[in-house]
Amino acid sequence: MIRDARRDELAALEALQRRASDVWEEYREQLAEHPDAIALDVALVRAGRVRVFEKDGLRVGFSVLLPPREEACELDGLFVEPAAMRGGVGSALVADAAEWARGEGASRISVIANPRATEFYERVGFVPGEPAETRFGPAMWMHLNL
Repeated sequence: MIRDARRDELAALEALQRRASDVWEEYREQLAEHPDAIALDVALVRAGRVRVFEKDGLRVGFSVLLPPREEACELDGLFVEPAAMRGGVGSALVADAAEWARGEGASRISVIANPRATEFYERVGFVPGEPAETRFGPAMWMHLNL
């Protein structure tokens, strides 16, 4: 089941994001040095921009979709519990985001994908775009036409 996040689960979602991010050893030290990178904006939760995938009463993933600008929504976050990775949670969250973005009049979803995530995004229909630079290193914009 995918539902809107609640304000009272902000800390639990941030902890989930940390576990998901710590899967990749090359990012652990950087994330430890920049804990603000894990902070979820409560205003996005209040605005219903954070969606949670729940299975058997447990949070196993979440996504953050920013409002449309110039007919595109940015997928600002997509995180899945390590034990649930490769089990369809991420794909379901992308499908949910696509439906939501279409409903808001967007014709595309864009995401900045780190090198570890590009394969996943390609599997769910995103195509590579322009390079992006993040504080954690090089990345790539990827786009999903709706």
